[in-house]
Amino acid sequence: MSNVAFFHTLLVLIVGAGALTWLAERLAIAPAVVLLLGGSAIALTGGPAPDIDPNLLLAAVLPPLLMSSSFYTAWKDFRREIGTISSLVLGAVVFTTVAVAVAVRAVEPTLPWAACFALGAIVSPPDAVAAKAMLQRFPLPGRLVTVLEGESLVNDASGLLLYQMAIAAALAGQFTVPRALAVFSMLTVIGVAVGIACGYGMTWLIKRLREPMLSIMLTFVMAWASYAIAEKLDGSGVLAVVSCGLVLGIHQHQAFDAPMRVKAEASWEVIVFVLDALVFILIGLALHGILSRMHAQNALFASGLGVALAATAAAIVARLAWVGLAIWLPSKLAARHRKAVRAWRFDEAVVLGWAGMRGVVSLAAALALPVNFPGRDTIIFSTFIVIFATLVVQGLSLAPLIRLLRLRPLQRTTMSEFEARSHAFHAALIKLEKIAKTAPREECESIERMLDEYRVRVHSNERAHMSGAEHVERRAKLLRLELELVSKSREALLGLHDNNRIQDSVLHRIEAELDLEEFRLQRLLEP
Repeated sequence: MSNVAFFHTLLVLIVGAGALTWLAERLAIAPAVVLLLGGSAIALTGGPAPDIDPNLLLAAVLPPLLMSSSFYTAWKDFRREIGTISSLVLGAVVFTTVAVAVAVRAVEPTLPWAACFALGAIVSPPDAVAAKAMLQRFPLPGRLVTVLEGESLVNDASGLLLYQMAIAAALAGQFTVPRALAVFSMLTVIGVAVGIACGYGMTWLIKRLREPMLSIMLTFVMAWASYAIAEKLDGSGVLAVVSCGLVLGIHQHQAFDAPMRVKAEASWEVIVFVLDALVFILIGLALHGILSRMHAQNALFASGLGVALAATAAAIVARLAWVGLAIWLPSKLAARHRKAVRAWRFDEAVVLGWAGMRGVVSLAAALALPVNFPGRDTIIFSTFIVIFATLVVQGLSLAPLIRLLRLRPLQRTTMSEFEARSHAFHAALIKLEKIAKTAPREECESIERMLDEYRVRVHSNERAHMSGAEHVERRAKLLRLELELVSKSREALLGLHDNNRIQDSVLHRIEAELDLEEFRLQRLLEP
């Protein structure tokens, strides 16, 4: 395929991904599932399937997605749940790797142990992209979301370590515990150090850049750069991007001004949407090449299906067992002895165990196996089946499971959104009242109007918090009225432009102000 043909194919895939996402929204199904099914359907019907280097997929597509996820991670919540996250990142990954290896070896005794462990390592870590794509659709308890997203962001280091050890054992017969610990330490320390350095360097530079577009471009460049630098230094590129994103997210309120924050959010939303859609549709398209290799060896297909089903069952059961025995049960016992410890509820533990979706990292790792690796085609096929099963079966069943368990976000122990708004506006109101006492007479009328506006804002949010659903709906009705007024103002502005009474520059400047006001009102109306 020529470069031009590849570009045209990519454009067709982006358009197709957009259409499938639109269909998913209409069917109220997670877009990741529909995109995966759509890509698989294209692959089975012989549609265009670009041959993409898996290393390129990891280096080009994964960093921006990881940066976006880590940037919006709630750092305080992440730090509070570090024990549970560590248990999943270290314990669950190792336990799942062993469980899959044992199950696969029992089904296919001719497959070398190194190949069995390689498959286990590939499918053991849940994927950050898949987790985010699924979880953002469900109103889950904050603790559960924090653990699932935190785990998926940092568990690739342990999975890739086991993956590297399995490859070394299969090709060179080298595997020792000290070497494993040394490699793991190197991956982690170098990756985190590079990420922190890049994050602080970017924060320092952004504070000194006046042009928002340059700053936004820098955030994208640093996502790829932190990954590439860490990989070049034999560290974990995944941990480097995550660390960089966490640092930038923690310092965003000091580093970003308002115009940059608004423009950056819009830019990242578009890029992440396109990359997210491409990731899942490309996973589906990979089925074409996988089936071609499997059908070329008919005997291999039958045995490969058995291995794939065993690996899928072992991966799902192992995670459920680990969450139940190593997280839920110990938390119950600890809560009995220490009143300050909140135990994991059973419904939370069930969803935590069931929400272990695999994705692009697993597939890229499988495709990147050396050509002479024993059982390579079987491992690639099995990896695809595990991804397909966890995304489609677990992904589609998450919503019914959550409804069945009646799982809802816990009662807030912090301020509600309305309380926080009231508090922020009240601080401004106090400042304005102090200014009004010493203001010149000619400014009094304008300041009084501002005082009235801020009093209304404080009062509106206080009542929305105290009076319940009835006042919230009344507040929403007023916001919708304000949106209609903005629309009427825009209509009048365009009328002036059509009649040649204002210049284009005046139109764009005032329309930008109306756009920001509309954006603000739409945000306030979001549930």
